[in-house]
Amino acid sequence: MTDRKPQPMPLTKITGQGLYAIAALVGMLWGCLLLDRLTVSRARADGYQALSQIRTLQLKKRIAPAAVPKRPSRPGTRPVLG
Repeated sequence: MTDRKPQPMPLTKITGQGLYAIAALVGMLWGCLLLDRLTVSRARADGYQALSQIRTLQLKKRIAPAAVPKRPSRPGTRPVLG
């Protein structure tokens, strides 16, 4: 008789096919994240370009944004203490 210790049964066992599926899904996830970052950076660049074009067109037409009007002063009125 040989003395062998019984080995514990694994709770989960991942097959080679399961590992390939996990690797493929992780790759797809990274691809989605990279695509998202590229899309956001391209949208931001397009927004900056649009704002630059608007400013250029305003300068060509010599249209400037309106300034905030000055508060009217009241001549001759001083606070009276009494």
